[in-house]
Amino acid sequence: MSKKKEYQIFEGLRIAISLTFISGYLNAFTYVTQGGRFAGVQSGNVIMLSYYLARGEFFQAVSFINPIIFFIFGQFVVYIIKSYFRKDEWLRHFISSVIMTLFIFIAVMITPFVGPVLTMAILAFVASIQIGTFQKLRGAPYANVMMTGNLKNAAYLWFKGWMENDKILRKRGRETILILASFSLGVSISTILSLKFSEYSLACVLFPTFYVNYELWKEKSLA
Repeated sequence: MSKKKEYQIFEGLRIAISLTFISGYLNAFTYVTQGGRFAGVQSGNVIMLSYYLARGEFFQAVSFINPIIFFIFGQFVVYIIKSYFRKDEWLRHFISSVIMTLFIFIAVMITPFVGPVLTMAILAFVASIQIGTFQKLRGAPYANVMMTGNLKNAAYLWFKGWMENDKILRKRGRETILILASFSLGVSISTILSLKFSEYSLACVLFPTFYVNYELWKEKSLA
């Protein structure tokens, strides 16, 4: 008899790796093709907003407000989804994944033909839904959009596990390192494709996005 998992697929390592790849891809894409802005790393947008305000370049500063506002709006939507589907975690995660996929698809269709304002609004909203919904890796908290916390956790957990001879902590540290590697891979591939194909390179991120939906749907259909 197989051992029953203590977590659902949306907390699995495959999903976490896919999501961090998506995040790395989107952030690199927007940085390269949308004027140095970030879809999900709002710390970077806040830094640049403050930087241009300090220089008195208000037009440039305003361009960094747009993704921040739509990232905030995404959290309103996350709250509504969590409140409405509080009793069904799988459905909450699946609906959020479908919403992400839908808006990424819209961005793929319109980005080559519109300015950065609309593209940044859509992708910042997507990043907000992602980070607000998918928050655990096998029961432990992690981040799939911003990597500072993951870098800290990877170093701390692995070293603590090594010092205390704790195999579980070492495993969690290794898994977090895989998350960091996936994010970095997404950034690298996106940078290469964005420099070569510009806005059209956004279409490639649909593959891991569809994979996340497939895995979520497959778990429910087999339940």
